[in-house]
Amino acid sequence: MDATTGSTPQLENILWTARNAGASLIISRGQDPAAIRDMLDQGLVRERFGHLVLTFKGIQLRRSCARH
Repeated sequence: MDATTGSTPQLENILWTARNAGASLIISRGQDPAAIRDMLDQGLVRERFGHLVLTFKGIQLRRSCARH
């Protein structure tokens, strides 16, 4: 776990695989189900129209662990 962002390498990888869909960032349901459940519990993603969409909190975490 990264002490500055509070994220794990697996979580960072999932965040960086999110794809643009209009104004939303969507993650694949093909990711690890346990990781997706953790992200839902943490409020990083939510379900919308059958898709897993990053929330504002998820987008902030994605930006904070950006690979500069």
